[in-house]
Amino acid sequence: EKMNIPMHCLGFALNPFFYDVNYLNSPAPGGEPRRSPNCDREVVNGVLRAFDKVGEDEEERRVFRMQLAKFQAKEGIFGTLAARIDAVTMSPIFGGRLMGLKHRS
Repeated sequence: EKMNIPMHCLGFALNPFFYDVNYLNSPAPGGEPRRSPNCDREVVNGVLRAFDKVGEDEEERRVFRMQLAKFQAKEGIFGTLAARIDAVTMSPIFGGRLMGLKHRS
């Protein structure tokens, strides 16, 4: 319902919990199978709209897309054992701070 709001889509796409195998293997309300955010066209379109809003120029938006792809593929720091454990046990806000990510005010 709220996935028509770009920032909701971005928050959903950046929450590692929604990529966890155990979460994805549990049935969604109504019994439908769950999908990770990057497999949901509505979410992906919302994320791209959010990047358009917050990116200062095309180069920054390109960096956002590249970093998101690394996050979703669990590459680099996002693929470490600690990151995988924290993805399902730690609040995304604290996890992002731990990895040195900052948000804009």
